[in-house]
Amino acid sequence: MTFLTVSKVIQGSIAFWVSLVEMLLVFNFFRYVQIGKRRSNIRCILLCVLNFVLLEILLQHIEGEMYCKIVLPLWALLLIILLFTVFAIAEHYRVAMWDRTHISATSIKEALDALPTGLCYALPEGLPLLVNEKMEALGKKLLGRPLLDAGAFWAALTEGMAMGLIQSGPEPIYELSDGSVYSFRREELRLKEGLVYLIQATNVTEEYEKTKELAEKQKKAAVINARLKSLLDTIEYVTMNRELLQLKVALHDNLGRSLLSAKRYVLNPDSVNPKDLLAIWKHNLSHLIGESPEEWQVPYYVARKEAATLGVDLQIVGTLPEEERYLPVIDQAISTHVINVLRHADGHVAMVHIWEDAKQYTITFTNDGNPPTGKIKETGGLGNIKREVEALGGSLTLSANPRFEMIICLPMQEKQSAKLADEL
Repeated sequence: MTFLTVSKVIQGSIAFWVSLVEMLLVFNFFRYVQIGKRRSNIRCILLCVLNFVLLEILLQHIEGEMYCKIVLPLWALLLIILLFTVFAIAEHYRVAMWDRTHISATSIKEALDALPTGLCYALPEGLPLLVNEKMEALGKKLLGRPLLDAGAFWAALTEGMAMGLIQSGPEPIYELSDGSVYSFRREELRLKEGLVYLIQATNVTEEYEKTKELAEKQKKAAVINARLKSLLDTIEYVTMNRELLQLKVALHDNLGRSLLSAKRYVLNPDSVNPKDLLAIWKHNLSHLIGESPEEWQVPYYVARKEAATLGVDLQIVGTLPEEERYLPVIDQAISTHVINVLRHADGHVAMVHIWEDAKQYTITFTNDGNPPTGKIKETGGLGNIKREVEALGGSLTLSANPRFEMIICLPMQEKQSAKLADEL
């Protein structure tokens, strides 16, 4: 039995087998060329040529053109084809083993494609030399087109022209439609062949979320810290007032005892020593005559100290009202203004300007921070201040354009009455 005596189906199957062996031998040949094995190239070329000749003879026999007639028994032909198959598989195994134990351009590309970081190596004029799959995908998602020009790609990223911009500039950050966040940066690599640019894309989703969470916590902590400092100052103020009250009570008791001693002296002069009585009266009166107030007794001491504690430069231009009924509301207005400068305006200077005329005080509160982004709501501290100001017969107005401004107007009736009493 020979190749010519078998059916066309068997002939076609044998020819197909030989063609598969030929393709494997050609693949091995190109791989040997890539890795630079000359001896293996020669061996592989010889196997390719012999197998190709055998394939051509078989195809001619199938078409009926027998320029070289095969007279070998079928089993001998199949043995030859099996030998070619074994040689082709052996050569392919050598190539595979070389790939496992050596670094090649293909292995480098496969390793870069497996990285979660996007990489793009390009020439200074923008021609990409090596781009991994991650960077290719990012380029399509951000710009909607393949990454063919690294220079144009980097310019679009730094100028904020891509979709999902979070931060532009030399290290741009973008958020993709799936919620992942990537940070990009470019480096210069000076190689022997010349200058090469490397563009990297790093997944910073977790860091970005943690940063946002930390910023929110810091903002809340700043507000809580401001409130605690304000509370501590208030406690200090209350403590000082309590000590002052205790001093007043003690002074009242001493005066009471002095009056009782004086009464006894009037009723029975022999029962009290006049020198002792005079010494007691001098001691008590010394606390009431010519004593200047302590620092903490000066009006608006707590508000000034609170601003200094919070690191806000409180600038007061003019003279604040010293009428007793105005002190609490103005003190509260200054404290609220200082806290709002930190909380909402992110500023460092709180300015208070005071004008006065024959009818009213006009107190203007401004700052050096960011202007409000929307309409100012008169809630919380501002709402309480407005109600107290209106209860005193004054008015409070708020403005956000071009910057924050709070204006408090208070009548001058009490001061005018005091001046009139002095004149009379």
